[in-house]
Formats: sequence, structure tokens, C-alpha cells
Amino acid sequence: MPDLIWIVLIFILIIIGMIGSVLPALPGTPIAFIGLLIYKLSPLGDSLSWWWVAFCATLTLLAFVVNYFIPILTAKKFGGSKYGIIGASLGIFAGFFLPSGFLYGPFLGALFGELMHDFMDKKGALKASVGALLGYFLSMGVNIIVCGIIMTIFIIHLTYTYFSNNG
Repeated sequence: MPDLIWIVLIFILIIIGMIGSVLPALPGTPIAFIGLLIYKLSPLGDSLSWWWVAFCATLTLLAFVVNYFIPILTAKKFGGSKYGIIGASLGIFAGFFLPSGFLYGPFLGALFGELMHDFMDKKGALKASVGALLGYFLSMGVNIIVCGIIMTIFIIHLTYTYFSNNG
């Protein structure tokens, strides 16, 4: 029965990590990685290679860094200024507190930031806002992929270990 408790705890952490990949207030990939690390340190995961843990740690770190740079790069690529980038960041944060706000928060934040910078350039503000939103979705996709890799490693290793020990 203690094995089941470990499995449920780790699975819950990885699922929370997946959810955190979509919700900006939760650090999704670090939570999923902590789940994998707990698995490695538990009696169930002692045969999981430290190489896999290091691989997932590297992916987690890269995803964490990408979260900050992709929205900035896409907003800049679409002509955004630092006002739009700051607005998009504030929009992501504020959007967490509104229904479905994480979807429109970066867009509206970048739009307001760009309009504060240059009210006459509405077309440029809209273009930068689309870039910020696109960057947000791209970084979300990276986080989902990393959490999916972590979950896949956990499930494959757990399944292999269970069937090789019981089978």
C-alpha cells in the first residue's frame, strides 16, 4: 500500500505541473520535475537513472527561461516596445484573477502598453499584442511538452519496473 501512496503523490504533482503549464500563476514544469525527483528518491524509482533526472532538470530550466524570452522576442518581432512587453507581463499576471483572463490578459496588457507608448499607432499596438499573445501560447506549448516528457518518463519507468518485478 505505501507504493500506491507514492504513485498517487507523484502523479498528482505531475498533473498539477501540467495544469500549471496553462495557468500562469503556477510554476508548472518545476512542479512536475519535483514530482519526478520525488519518484527518483522514493523506493519505487531507485532504478531510474540520474541521467534522466538531469535531462528533465535541463528541460525544466530551459522551459523556465523560455517562458520569459519567447513572449518578449515575439512581441519585439511583431514591432512591440518595452511598454508592450511590460503590459503583456502585467496582463498575464492580472489575467490569472479573471475568468479565462490568462487567454486575453497578455493581449490586452500589450495593447494598453503600446497605446500608452504611442496612442496614434493603433495598428502597431494591435500587431505587437498579437505577437505577445503568440509568444505566450508558444511558451505554454513548451511547458506542456516538457511536462509531457516528464510524465512519459515516469509512466514508462513505473510500468517497466512494475512488470519486471511482478511479472
